[in-house]
Amino acid sequence: MSHKPGDLLHIRALDLIISPRNQRNRPRKRVREIGASLVAHGQIENLTIIPHVSRKKNAPAFEVIDGGTRLEGAHLRIGTGELPESFEFLCMVADPDQAEEISVAANMHEAMHPADEFDAFKRMIDSGSSIEEIAARFGATPLTVQRRLKLANVSPRLVQGYRDGELNLDQLMALAITDDHAWQEQVWKRAKSQGEWQTRPDMLRAAIAKPGAINAKTDRLARFVGLDAYEEAGGPVLRDLFSDGGGYIGDGSLLKRLALEKLEGVAERVREEGWSWVEANESISLHDMTLFGKSQPKKRDLTDEEQAELGELQAQAKVLDEKIQALDIEDEALSTELGSVEARIEEVEARREIFTDRQKAKAGVIVRIDMTGELSIHRGLIRPEQNKKKAKSTTAAEPSDADPGDAGRATTAAPGEGEPEALRPLSERLVTQLTAHRTSALQALVADNPCVALAELLYALVPPLFDAVDDLARYDSVAKVSLTNIRTCGQGMAPDLEGCAAWTRMDELIGAWEERLPRDRDQLFPWLLELSHVDKIDLLAVCVAHSINTVEQREDAHGHAKAHRLAAAVDLDMADWWAPTAGSYLASVPKARRLEAVREAAGQEAADAIAGLKKETQIGAAEERLVGRRWLPAILRGPGASAAALPDQEPSTASTEDATEESSPPPTEPVARLRPVRYRDQAGNTWSGRGKRPAWIETALASGKALDELLAEPATEEV
Repeated sequence: MSHKPGDLLHIRALDLIISPRNQRNRPRKRVREIGASLVAHGQIENLTIIPHVSRKKNAPAFEVIDGGTRLEGAHLRIGTGELPESFEFLCMVADPDQAEEISVAANMHEAMHPADEFDAFKRMIDSGSSIEEIAARFGATPLTVQRRLKLANVSPRLVQGYRDGELNLDQLMALAITDDHAWQEQVWKRAKSQGEWQTRPDMLRAAIAKPGAINAKTDRLARFVGLDAYEEAGGPVLRDLFSDGGGYIGDGSLLKRLALEKLEGVAERVREEGWSWVEANESISLHDMTLFGKSQPKKRDLTDEEQAELGELQAQAKVLDEKIQALDIEDEALSTELGSVEARIEEVEARREIFTDRQKAKAGVIVRIDMTGELSIHRGLIRPEQNKKKAKSTTAAEPSDADPGDAGRATTAAPGEGEPEALRPLSERLVTQLTAHRTSALQALVADNPCVALAELLYALVPPLFDAVDDLARYDSVAKVSLTNIRTCGQGMAPDLEGCAAWTRMDELIGAWEERLPRDRDQLFPWLLELSHVDKIDLLAVCVAHSINTVEQREDAHGHAKAHRLAAAVDLDMADWWAPTAGSYLASVPKARRLEAVREAAGQEAADAIAGLKKETQIGAAEERLVGRRWLPAILRGPGASAAALPDQEPSTASTEDATEESSPPPTEPVARLRPVRYRDQAGNTWSGRGKRPAWIETALASGKALDELLAEPATEEV
């Protein structure tokens, strides 16, 4: 029987196939949801078909040129028994000669805006449907429905802004953490006024949570206690449905109390082992841990069950490590999972350690929370005041923390393994943190260097004014110049920024000017007119410094070149302002990066000595070997700058002595360095005393002045 275009037919779903002439070639992503809708609502829109030509016996009579996702959804639900095998579609016959054209036209429909979708879900809830019912009827998970409803509860003004393209879905999800519409709008308005950086979803989340809120996913105490346990104790939480396991904790004192109680519970069980002392300490640092001696345990063989468990964990760690190494950028979720597996491996390895009663009578245990929020138990520790042996001058790695069988000998690279391995780029979070410190240091130096500040300001002002200079970003208002104050933005990028040397220097400069500035705004301009030329230049430098921003997210960002240009102009050496510690760098990078830092600063032998250590011990050992070396990551160095050790220091080497029952860490000596001198003239020109003398210095010397007469800030020794 022949059918003409336009005919409507009822055809079993199992008697239809998707046509090769169907123009939707992309993977169909909503098969499960469409199938659920067919079960719940039946067919809403007909399929478009053409006759199927085939010589095969029992071949389908028709093929679908529009409606392939609906057909696949029906086949899926028939397979699960949710639809009967007799389920039929109403289909419209099309002209085979126009199959491709009709298929393209059918796929040109406009998709439903996401805002329309979550508004529809909200109306269904308001009409009496449950979250579970909606999820089942539309093939979604309850969490997906909850998220849609959360978005539907965002301020109508912001939802309209989302529809108009003013903000994107990620930004809307960040603002949806709270149900307070006024607060949502206030945070968004303030973020927009502070620049594009502040409108990033992570910055919006931090702002919406209000000051003092604790991120449950990143805070180590929160990860140790667990969000559920904190909530069960009555703690207030601002839930983030769009971040698995995420939310913001409002009661920091309760969180700390719960962490200490949990830690003390572990310590109580450890005390039953018979140690002379057991201390639960949630705040002890890696550096403080290095002050303890270590009593070396004997090792027993693992049982078959323990060996099987260890093998399985090591296989998991290998798979995770391979996944991480294959990525172009660091995946924090995978890194966290790998850290958890490595912690379980350490637990199994710790079971091998056997301490004698004599050792337990002298040694003790510290139970702590490591920087990732994991429980860490350190057995066999000798308090510094108990240890009577002389501290050794070497920086040998602790044998007990190395892999089994490595006790007492340094790790030696196999032939061909001395070359540095290819390194993954630093994570966006760490690059942001490091460049925030660079920005703060540049601000402090630019504020002290009026000539450079003036040049940087003119560099921004000249292009819009002179046709001879390329202007790629013309101002949109007449004779208006503004500076964006990004100084406080850095606090959100690098939590350790406030209180650092650069931050403190800027505080001093700002405070000095605030004491002099008139409180009455009407008196400001006359006061400025009376300022000396030198004072005006100094004030201008501090103002320009507030606008300096060299923060980047990637190591290969083009903005680093501009940062290096300005750094060279002010003679910035980031080693004066930043140092690699566990918190600032070493705990945030993979093992290969830590070894690279030690290798560059202290030599290959020093890097080999710590290569086999467990993660936390390796971080502490790396930190010790970098003390005083003035090592910097590549993005904080100037172009072509080396990462060599200080000229007056020899690279540290690892000891190859056999392990003894008790060992002592090397003493930590303070590092002395000189503050840079500062030369200055009446015009406001300054020079740090490094590198080639600038022209104004040469002119002053030629006029008969002595160099000491221009000295504004003599060098003083710091410890």
